[in-house]
Amino acid sequence: MTNLASLREQKELRYAKKGLALALMSGMIWSSDGLILGKGLAEEPFGSPALWLFAPLLAAGLHDFCAACRSLAINGAQGKGREVIRTLRSKAGRACIWGALLGAPLGMGGYLMALSMAGPAYVLPITSLYPAIAALLALVFLKEHVSLRAWGGLALCVIGAIAIGYTPPEGAGGGLFYLGIAFAFLAAFGWAAEGVCVTSGMDFIEPAVALNVYQIVSSLLYAGIIVPLALWHLSASAPGCDIPGLLARAFSSPGVGCFALAGVVGCISYRCWYKAMNMAGVSRAMALNITYALWGVCLLYTSDAADDRISVD
Repeated sequence: MTNLASLREQKELRYAKKGLALALMSGMIWSSDGLILGKGLAEEPFGSPALWLFAPLLAAGLHDFCAACRSLAINGAQGKGREVIRTLRSKAGRACIWGALLGAPLGMGGYLMALSMAGPAYVLPITSLYPAIAALLALVFLKEHVSLRAWGGLALCVIGAIAIGYTPPEGAGGGLFYLGIAFAFLAAFGWAAEGVCVTSGMDFIEPAVALNVYQIVSSLLYAGIIVPLALWHLSASAPGCDIPGLLARAFSSPGVGCFALAGVVGCISYRCWYKAMNMAGVSRAMALNITYALWGVCLLYTSDAADDRISVD
């Protein structure tokens, strides 16, 4: 009996360690996702100040749509296509739908708004606060235990993120910068709520299927409500704006290619993240996923250094 209990414990430990490895991998991949999105938002016409609301929300919608298409193709190839449709109508699927309703407008939408206003060097560390918020939500709704040492580490994350976002970079517009910082905090809350919702659903659903449900609902939300509202706001705030011409320029811009590429990269990162949360729990998986802030800053400065060398040559 003792040997069986020991073997079971070792198996569970290996399972959790695999989940933690996937969480670390998801963070590494997600860091490049943010940089690709930032590059796309810098392209015309998305870089125009008049499009401060429409551009990032369109980017978020295209990102999730491309990610949903990739996930659906993978699930279809693995014979899980019908399961995705069945899950959309199930009780467990409703938890994933709630995750999409919170994660899409608040998480991904807030993240893209923050990137366009404050830049990835500031946004990536601040959005990495979401594990601290998720730990609180998981403690209340999922009854997950969080050790005192883990709370200490999460507190240090909070302090570091606040310190990073306190002072805007030299030459930045103070108002827009701090609004971007506020959206970064909003994104952290949205991602935390999303993680808790989908983890409760993944007790009965495969992570890949749960992710696809989230992405489909998110895409429909952006296409049917969020992006049209952003267009309505643009037309109301700029009555002379040529909306059809703007959309034509937007969809022919190189930025759209960046958003599509980011969707593919983000799909891979999300698949690792959802699997990690299912295997290791919300708090543990998110604690390693937030390393995307470190990888993102390293990639950003590596890219800047490469650009400087090219310009010198």
